Amino acid sequence: MAKYRARTCPNCNYYVAFSVSKPIVKPNEATVTSFCLNCGYKIPVHTIIRGIRRAASPVRRGLLRLVNSARQECTATENTDQQIEDEPIQSSDCARHLRAIGQDLENLRLTRFNLECTASVYLVWARADTVDSQPLTSRLANRRLRKLWTDRIQPRSQGQEEYVTVSPARRMKRYRYTPREIESIEQAGQRRRRLGSAITDGHSLSQLLRTVGAVVQQRNQKLLGISWQELAVSVVFEDDHGQREIEVFRPDHLYDLWVRMYLRRDNRALSDFPR
Repeated sequence: MAKYRARTCPNCNYYVAFSVSKPIVKPNEATVTSFCLNCGYKIPVHTIIRGIRRAASPVRRGLLRLVNSARQECTATENTDQQIEDEPIQSSDCARHLRAIGQDLENLRLTRFNLECTASVYLVWARADTVDSQPLTSRLANRRLRKLWTDRIQPRSQGQEEYVTVSPARRMKRYRYTPREIESIEQAGQRRRRLGSAITDGHSLSQLLRTVGAVVQQRNQKLLGISWQELAVSVVFEDDHGQREIEVFRPDHLYDLWVRMYLRRDNRALSDFPR
């Protein structure tokens, strides 16, 4: 696992992960590693050199920081009406909510996405690097093949589907999940489990997302976002002191955590069984 500090990306308003490493050979120089979890933006600072100059004043340092005013304004303009109607999200329901969202994403066959947890909704959209860059002829051929081999009924999300303008020439589909919609997804999942098999798949997206929510709850942290890829899962959280950090997990590591939590729940059920 790797840990990074988190800041708001000035390019796409998602999260930038960065770390500062101090080499042993040159103790006065520190290397800065940074990358955006969505668009790949890098902070234009590669090395920090410590000299004899005094540090900047607190006022100047405040101006040099990456501010998230653009992100706050965007969120305020988009979710003003939603925040009035939607119920606030409780941190204790994070694991249960992520499990339901994972069930809906499995139905949509969405395997690479970015998730953001706000005060009252969960926002999920496809990653920026998953845009189809194939030529038009190959894309038309793929569409014809998909029509022949896939079902005629396209899977629909139980959340609210909307389009977000990323750039003047590009729009992305985004899914909005409120606590009310998550409750309906849970009820539908319960009905399917009654009719089908009761075997739980720990490798499924819903169970792995549930594990991420359980880890954040156990650490008494606040979930801000999840960047899901095939080989790496980046979790953005905020601690009690307001410090934002990013921790990167591997899917197999999340599965090991899920097994431990599953066995812990099983042992607790056995211990509570009346003798």
